[in-house]
Formats: sequence, structure tokens, C-alpha cells
Amino acid sequence: MHIIVCSDNPAVRDTVPGHLGDHVTRLTACESGMELLGAVRALDSDLVILDLGTHGLGGLLLVSAIQELSPGVPIIAVSATPDVDGRPLVQRGIPHVVLGSEHDGDLHALLVQLAERRGAVLGAGSR
Repeated sequence: MHIIVCSDNPAVRDTVPGHLGDHVTRLTACESGMELLGAVRALDSDLVILDLGTHGLGGLLLVSAIQELSPGVPIIAVSATPDVDGRPLVQRGIPHVVLGSEHDGDLHALLVQLAERRGAVLGAGSR
């Protein structure tokens, strides 16, 4: 799987690969929404992991742009703190995982689900 991770937080960029395990054959890291959109447009990817705490373009705007540029690519929203409101994305079918929380294993579970059912819609749930 080729996964694109977008975060301007070094802790998130360091944490996410640990959850990916052997599901990843290629990982592309972006530090801004504009960089993410360029990567989504230029690279074939199997999944986008979007840190909702990244400064600049908002989560809903980025999700809409990603879906326009690369229809069907699954997106998982993550945040480093529980105070980020992921409900608007969850309402659009985008799973949201708070990293470092008691639900931290959910990111791994979503990746396993995706690997088992490539192209399937990921289950949404807010943590």
C-alpha cells in the first residue's frame, strides 16, 4: 500500500508509521494541505491520513479536494489531541482517530480493514 500522511506536527508524522506495520510499501509525508493536494494529484495512493491539527486548509476543504482529485481513495482523519472536533468529517463518512488515546489501536484496525478489503469503504466512527 502507498499511504500519504499529511501533518505539520513531527510527533504525528513519527507516530503514524508505527501503526502502519507491514501494510505499507511506500509512505509519502506532507507538511501542508497544499503539499498534500499536489501529492494526491501526482501520486497513485491507496490511503490518505490527514492530521486535522495541521495549519492552513481545513479538514472539510481538504477532504473535498482529495475526493475531487482522486475519487475513491480512502481517507482517515487523525488528531494528536482530543479537543479537535472530527464530527463534521465523521458525518461525511471519514473515520477519525485520536492518536495517543485509549482508542489509539483504532488506526491499526482501520489499516488492517483496508488491507483486507482494498477499495472498500472504511467504517466511520469518532473517538
